[in-house]
Amino acid sequence: MPWLLRFAIGSFFVFVVGAAMIAWACMSTGWEVLSWFAWGCVTAGAGLIGSAFLAMLSAVIHKGWRRFSLVLMSASVLLFIALLIFAKFA
Repeated sequence: MPWLLRFAIGSFFVFVVGAAMIAWACMSTGWEVLSWFAWGCVTAGAGLIGSAFLAMLSAVIHKGWRRFSLVLMSASVLLFIALLIFAKFA
């Protein structure tokens, strides 16, 4: 597995950390919830954007891993759109 793809998967786990921060904010009460929600959105968004960019770069460079890279990139884009919709209605 190429290193770019490993970094893309690692960046996807940054999204998981951001999603956990958002989940913690949704279960908590008080004014600190806004801070957790905001940092969770920033962390999750950065993880998804980084994952999509690295997966796209891996798909261009490594032809053998193109299908896996495109699946990872499309999952990142769809989750980013879902994150934007969630943030708009939250």
